[in-house]
Amino acid sequence: MTLSVVIVSYNVKTFLEQCLQSVLKAAEGIETEIFVVDNNSVDGTEAMLKAKFSHLPQLHLIFNRENVGFSKANNQAFRVCRGQYVLALNPDTLVEEDTFRKMIAFMERDETIGAAGCKLLNADGSFQLSCRRSFPTPAVSLYKLIGLSALFPKSRRFGRYNLTYLPIDATYEVDALMGAFMFMRRAALEQVGFFDESFFMYGEDLDLCYRIKQAGWKIYYYHETQIIHYKGESTKKDSFNYVVRFYEAMLIFVRKHYHSRYSRLFEALLVAGIYLRASLAFLRRLIQPLAAPLLDLALIVLSIFIGFRYKFAVYPAEFLGIVLPAYTSIWFSSLLAFGQYSAMRRYSLKTLSVALLIGFLVNASLTFFFKQYAFSRVGLTASFLCALFFLSTWRVLWRATALKAFSGTAIQRRRLAVVGTGAAAIEVATKLQANVSKNYEFVGYVSASDGIANEQTLGRIENIDDIVRINRIHELVFVSSEVSNAEALAAISKCSRSAVECKIAPSGLDVIISKGSIEDFSVSMPLLDVELSLLRPTRQLSKRIFDLALLPFVTLILLIWRKKPLSDMWAVLCGRKTLVGASEANSSYSPSSIYLWRKGVWSLAEFQHATRPAEREQADLFYAKNSSLGLDLEILFKSLFSTHQ
Repeated sequence: MTLSVVIVSYNVKTFLEQCLQSVLKAAEGIETEIFVVDNNSVDGTEAMLKAKFSHLPQLHLIFNRENVGFSKANNQAFRVCRGQYVLALNPDTLVEEDTFRKMIAFMERDETIGAAGCKLLNADGSFQLSCRRSFPTPAVSLYKLIGLSALFPKSRRFGRYNLTYLPIDATYEVDALMGAFMFMRRAALEQVGFFDESFFMYGEDLDLCYRIKQAGWKIYYYHETQIIHYKGESTKKDSFNYVVRFYEAMLIFVRKHYHSRYSRLFEALLVAGIYLRASLAFLRRLIQPLAAPLLDLALIVLSIFIGFRYKFAVYPAEFLGIVLPAYTSIWFSSLLAFGQYSAMRRYSLKTLSVALLIGFLVNASLTFFFKQYAFSRVGLTASFLCALFFLSTWRVLWRATALKAFSGTAIQRRRLAVVGTGAAAIEVATKLQANVSKNYEFVGYVSASDGIANEQTLGRIENIDDIVRINRIHELVFVSSEVSNAEALAAISKCSRSAVECKIAPSGLDVIISKGSIEDFSVSMPLLDVELSLLRPTRQLSKRIFDLALLPFVTLILLIWRKKPLSDMWAVLCGRKTLVGASEANSSYSPSSIYLWRKGVWSLAEFQHATRPAEREQADLFYAKNSSLGLDLEILFKSLFSTHQ
């Protein structure tokens, strides 16, 4: 076997497909085996590979059930591949038809070459500087971290990080290559021992190149062939964890290879620089979700100033010190209480209007109790109208701008996924796509079982939160004949922090959700909007207040009748339990929501004397969907009364 090509994929289905097509063309006439290792993608990668490429004898598919990282996934293929040369290739690349032939010919010229890379181009044809690099010694890293490498790219001293002082149209020896394209001699790879799996992602290519050089092999940049690399497509869709992984990798590399070679001062300076860059990246990500609340806060303050401007030439101290903070706090608290900054309601004008109106009424009522601060009801009304205008305007403008940027039009199609892969799910998807008034864009199916039914299957229900995030799903429709109530509710709770709308397509009338609204999208197919009461932030807050407010009373009752252990009251105080919640039977499959499946001292299942697991599960599901303070009070007091009896 001449060549083994190893591709690790994660949520880049379209890029992977065209990458494989280019690899197959480049491999014509060369004895080649191709390994694709998929790290539990949720964008339909597995279904696409099985449908379009599984028939190829030279293609070997490995599907991981979790994201094991770039290094470990590559090593899975390295251990079983048989090629004289091994190519580690990113899925977001396109290779030329003669790339493999030229690389093999170049490697055969000099048997001391352990690894080589070619010219990497961006999608616009520009050169990717990172395809040939020096090792990040303390000096090289320092020049990069403080920006000297960008200021003086042609300097042999300051431009060493990406070797920017060297021509791109020449072949020469380098320290390190980019992991997107590493053409390695198998003998060198086996000698140094594959990728270090302590690097989850990033840094593993530098580490491997370092060990190859230490073992006496040469590493070359070869300019006579090139590939296109859509840089970052493999990771840009993922979460902040990858920013953390990048800086963790830098620290691992420094401590692994430079700890004994350089002084502690140099190492400390480099580590400090890495932590500084990581902190700046973290702060940038942290500020993003705070932008909307901070903007609203500033606009509320501005609205109050404008509303009272007609009354004051100079604002009095009482107004600035008490009235302004009080009005601002009440309006902002109202926005928080109504969940205005949740993913579902961030741009909702309806929620915004109601929250501001409630805040206005509370502020207006204060003037009756604190006459000394009742400056002007006209000013308060004007402040309310200004706040409503300003806060609504930026949301309307943002939505219009965001939708145009996303789709090129001010009308955004609703991206839809159906949970289920059987005949019923296909029927639901077909009817939804035929509903022109809804403007749906069907993305694919989510499997409720272990199998991948067809090419349109995005992934499995246990990865529902990743599926929603990666594929930017707006609506999820659960087909009740294929997904159990427990599975649906657990999936909905996992998606509680996203902006997805969850609906159930019932089979007959076996799903009844009293707080849902029924939507008819065809004569025969009603959809039930699903909103779990316990997932609302206001409900979680009110439930905690309910627990703390009634805890002394309930404790006193238990001191008299002792039908429940007093340790339960301590658990409620500490937040480990709630007075009314889930039964013990369901605590084993707890989703992430703080209150959805938290075990209660009392439960609806206990009150109904449900003994069988199925009955207890059904009672818990009913409680999760219909939870309210009234229901909690009814369960609590009737349970206490029956306890007394």
